[in-house]
Amino acid sequence: MKKGRPPRRGLARGKQQRDRAQAVRTDPDARRRELLADETGTIFREAPLKVALCYPLPYRAAMSSLGYQVVYRTLNSRPSVSCERVVLPDDVAAHKQRRLPLVSLESGRPVDAFDLIGVSATWDLDITGFFDLMDLAGVPALRSERRPTDPPVLLGGPLTASNPLPFGPFIDLAVIGDGEVALQALLDILETVTSREDLLERAARIEGVWVPELHGDRVPATQKVTVGLPAIGQIVTPHTELSNMFLIEASRGCPRYCKFCLVRAPESPMRGSDVERVLSHIPAHAPRVGFVGAAVSEWEGVREALRRVVASGKGVGISSLRADRLDADFVDLLARGGYRTMTVASDAPSQRLRNTLSKGIRTKHLINAAELARDAGMVKLKLYLIVGLPSETDADLDELVAFSRELSQILPTTLGISPLVPKLHTPLGDAPFAGMPAIDRTLGRLRDGLAGIAEVRSTSARWAWIEYRMSQGGGDAGLAAYAAWRGGGGFAAWRDALAEVPERAALEAAQRHQLFPAAGMK
Repeated sequence: MKKGRPPRRGLARGKQQRDRAQAVRTDPDARRRELLADETGTIFREAPLKVALCYPLPYRAAMSSLGYQVVYRTLNSRPSVSCERVVLPDDVAAHKQRRLPLVSLESGRPVDAFDLIGVSATWDLDITGFFDLMDLAGVPALRSERRPTDPPVLLGGPLTASNPLPFGPFIDLAVIGDGEVALQALLDILETVTSREDLLERAARIEGVWVPELHGDRVPATQKVTVGLPAIGQIVTPHTELSNMFLIEASRGCPRYCKFCLVRAPESPMRGSDVERVLSHIPAHAPRVGFVGAAVSEWEGVREALRRVVASGKGVGISSLRADRLDADFVDLLARGGYRTMTVASDAPSQRLRNTLSKGIRTKHLINAAELARDAGMVKLKLYLIVGLPSETDADLDELVAFSRELSQILPTTLGISPLVPKLHTPLGDAPFAGMPAIDRTLGRLRDGLAGIAEVRSTSARWAWIEYRMSQGGGDAGLAAYAAWRGGGGFAAWRDALAEVPERAALEAAQRHQLFPAAGMK
C-alpha cells in the first residue's frame, strides 16, 4: 500500500480553524470563551450584589455601545457590586430550539441567579429583543406573572429619554435619561432592601426613577447630569461593529436645534471635556480610538485630539460629522486615521426642507465634504437623510436626485434613507406619520430616479410605521408588541396586535402631566 503524503500545514491549519468555528457555532460556551479570550479590559470579580447587565441585541452591537460599556464600568467600580454582561445569542431561534439557558459572559451564571436584571434599550423596537432575553432567561416578561423569587427588572438607556411607557407592563423600574446619579442612589437602596415592595417604594422617591406600578404613566423628567465626562469604554475587542476600537465620549449634547432630534432637547446645553483629560484615558493597547457624541465635530478639542491620536499611530473614528465643520486639515486627519468613507448627514432631500428643520447645512457644504474626502484619498461618500417630512413634495425629491447625481460625479455615493418617525419631546413630536402608502411611493420614486446614480439603502415603510406606533404608544402598545412577538414578529402580527391600540397615548400622557414640553418646542 502506498504511503500517503502528510497533510500540508496550510490545509491542516484551515481544517483546525473550520473545526473551531463549527464548535463555536454549536457550543454557546465555546462562543463565550472565544469572545472573552479576544477581549482586553474584561472585569472578573465577585461581590455580594450581583447585577446582570443585559443588551437586547447580540454581542457585536452590545460592545459597540459606549453607554452599555460605561454602565458596566460604573457598576463594577462599587466594591459591593459585581456586574456581568448578558447579550442575545447570534441565533436566537437555534438557542431556543436547543433549550439552552441564557448566561452571563464573565462567569456563565444563569440570568435568573442574579440579584438584579438591568436592560439597556436604545430605540423603540428593542422591546422585542427584551422579550427574547426574558424568554431565554426563563423569567416571565410580564411583571404580573413574575414570582417573588425572580430578580427585579430595571430599564435604562437612551430610549428612556423619549418614551419608556411601552415597557411599563414588563419592568419594575427605570432610570430616566442621564442615569449616573439616580443609578448610584438606586444601588444604595438595593444593598439594604428587605423585599420587592420595599425596593419599589424607596426607589419611587429617587429623582429620575420611574416605577410603573406606583407612578402609572407619569414618567419623571429626564435627568441632565453635568458630570461624568469624559465617559470612557472598558473593553476593546475585534468582535464588534467598531473592531478593536476604544470608545470615549468627549462631549455630550448638541448646540444645534434640529427639529426632529432628541439629543438637543433633553441634553442641553452641550458639554465638552478637556483635551488632556480625554487623552489621558486612552489605553496604550487600543489600536483605534472612537470619539463618541451627538456633535463631536463641534467639540472645541476635536482637532487637537485627532492630531495627537493619529500621531501616536492609532486609528480614529468619529460618531458624527457636520459637513459645515469640515476643511482640508480636518479631513486629512481623518484620512490619516484610517477613514476611507466620508459619512455626513443631509437630513432632508432639499434645501427648503433642511431650512424648515433648522439643520443649518447647505448644499454647498455637502458638495465641499465630498470634494475634501476625494482629495484626501477617501473612496466613498455616505449621506443620511429623512423623508416623509411635513410639507414634502415631489419637487423636494427631484432636487435630491439631481443633487445626488452631482455628488456621485465626485465620489461613489450611498444614500441611507429613513422615514420620519416623530419622537416625543422634540419640536416634531406631534407631527403625523406620513403613512405607509406615501412612504412607499416616495421610496419608489427615489429608487427609480437614483438608479445608476447612487446606492439606496432605506428603512421600509412598514417597520417605520411600527416604530412610530411604539414611539407614541403607552403600556397598551407594549402589550401589543408582546402579542406580535408571540405571534412570530412579522408585519401581519404587528398590524393585528396594534389594530385596537390608541395611537398617541404617550403624547397625551406627557401633555396631561406637563412634565416635558411634549410638542411645539421652539
